[in-house]
Amino acid sequence: MTTDSPRCSSPERPDGVDSAAPRPFEFATALATKREAIGPIRHELVDLLRSSGLAHLADEFVLGAQELMANAVMHGCRRIHEGTITVSVRCNGRRIRLKVQDPSDEQPRVRDAAHDDTSGRGMLIVEAFADCWGVDAPSEGAGKAVWMEMSCTPSGREAA
Repeated sequence: MTTDSPRCSSPERPDGVDSAAPRPFEFATALATKREAIGPIRHELVDLLRSSGLAHLADEFVLGAQELMANAVMHGCRRIHEGTITVSVRCNGRRIRLKVQDPSDEQPRVRDAAHDDTSGRGMLIVEAFADCWGVDAPSEGAGKAVWMEMSCTPSGREAA
């Protein structure tokens, strides 16, 4: 089962991309189901994006990644005291996709948090920055993989 955000689109890079195109890469790691494990992965992702020619995406992409990891730790692993979630990133030079897999079947949702709520905005943040996001069920076993995807091309505002 795959669920896409209603705003999901996959714009492709135009023909004639210059030689400064981002370098394709793949990254995967297992993350302890503790909030303090998110920070080091976040820093590693920033370094990876910068070294791959994607510094212009680092802030937004990593903020979305942080939210997906936090959701997996807080909600996807709520009843698990010892365990891991899997974080993977794949970039083909045109698109970059982050996937966070956790053991819960509970689906994420975008919701409107009240003004004084201290949480509940994670998927709203992901939806704001990502070109698209969705949920995949694993091919075997329980759980889910929540993913987000962005174009590697800077927006017109950033390219100017």
